[in-house]
Parts: sequence; structure tokens; C-alpha cells
Amino acid sequence: MWAIDFNSLLSGLPGVAPLSDMEAAWRWSPNPMFTFTAALSADREHLLQVNVRGANDESLVREMLASARERSPEFVGTGVQLCALEGFRHEGSPFDAVGVAAPKVHGCHATEKPELNAVTYALFPAYRTEISGRETEEEAWGRFRKMLRPTKLDRVPVPFVKMRYDNTRTLSHSTGSGRGFTQVAALQRELGLLEGAEGSFVEWENRHGQVRRAEWVDGVCSVTSGGQERREMTVAELQELGRTDVES
Repeated sequence: MWAIDFNSLLSGLPGVAPLSDMEAAWRWSPNPMFTFTAALSADREHLLQVNVRGANDESLVREMLASARERSPEFVGTGVQLCALEGFRHEGSPFDAVGVAAPKVHGCHATEKPELNAVTYALFPAYRTEISGRETEEEAWGRFRKMLRPTKLDRVPVPFVKMRYDNTRTLSHSTGSGRGFTQVAALQRELGLLEGAEGSFVEWENRHGQVRRAEWVDGVCSVTSGGQERREMTVAELQELGRTDVES
């Protein structure tokens, strides 16, 4: 018998029913647009839930749940707000990880069933380049809810990249003293705008925590990594470095 009565907690959800071919798992749908599927974690004290908007791939969702259940000790109760279970594979799918969001990040049941929300981890198809595992609760919330589109099974990668910059020619700059999340295209655009902008810089951080800084000084574009390895590069080379650096 489970320590938590999940049948009771899940009762009342629209059309909720057990999955016939997966132990301790359920599916429900509030409307034709959404399909929710969930299964218990290895310790049987937490719910692992996949929310899909639009076309649902039952095979992919089941494989995600099975993989995350087996590996749930890696994230349940660890305090990690957002993580990627790398090494995931599903035939015909481009995803190479299962993303996991902690209860305060996803808020799936926060309003209607807060007691269920507190023991639920949201799963979503992910790419290993998208998540560092070091995200704060605020950063994880922003990534999960505003950037990653976790309910879409046909989404493209959104690699982890944080940037700050100042361009003396365009007069554009980031706000605050810290690096903020951005898109790869935005990083490449700002790197391209460095040319001829004396005294300008672009600084970015990838998912591994590595920081690079590109500057245009005395008519030359150069990049440093960790304050070392200063080398001159063309803008085109720098843009390619920015792309490959965050997609690795």
C-alpha cells in the first residue's frame, strides 16, 4: 500500500483512469487540446507527470515516464529545481533527455490541489543542451514557463545561454550587472554587431558554466575564456564559436 493515497488525490480530475499496461499510472484530459499522463516515482511517494498540448505521442510519453521512474532517485528530494536526465532515446524522436521540473517551478496543481502539487514532478521532452541543473528556482521558473515550451512534443532546442552586452555603436545594452537568459540567435546577432563598435563587448555563459567575453578594441575583435586564452577572431568566426559553444 502506498504511503500517499494517489487514487484519492487524483480523483475529480476530468476523465482520470488507470493505464492498463503500466503499473501505478493514470491518464486524464480536461479538453481535446490537453492530455495529461502520470506515473508514480520509484519510491511510490511522488507523481511524475507529463502534460501535452496538441498531438500526443503515447509511446514517447510512456517511455519518458518509465525512464524517469527508474531514475527518480537522481532528482526526487534533491532540491534541484530543473534538470535533464541525459541519455534518453526514443525511436523517431529528436529528444535526447527527459526534463524534470520541481513542484514550485511547474505549479501544475498549485491552485486546485496544492497537496498533490507538492509531491509532483513535471516531466517534458528535452535536449541536453537546454538545462545546466544549477538553475535557481527563479531561473528554472522562467525557463520552464517562458522559454522551453515543455508541453509541445514537436519543439526545437532552446539551448542554455546567458548573456550581457554593451554596444557603443547601436547604444543597445543589457540591463543590470548580471547575465540574463537569451536565445542563440540573439547572441549571434550581438556578436555580429561588435564589428566597428569600439569599446563594445558581449559576454556569455553556456550550460557548463563556462564564460567567454568578446570585445572590439583598437579595430580588433578578440575573445577570452575565463580571463585567459585571448585570441583574435573574425566576427563570422566569433558567431560560429558562440553557436557551437552553447550547443555542446
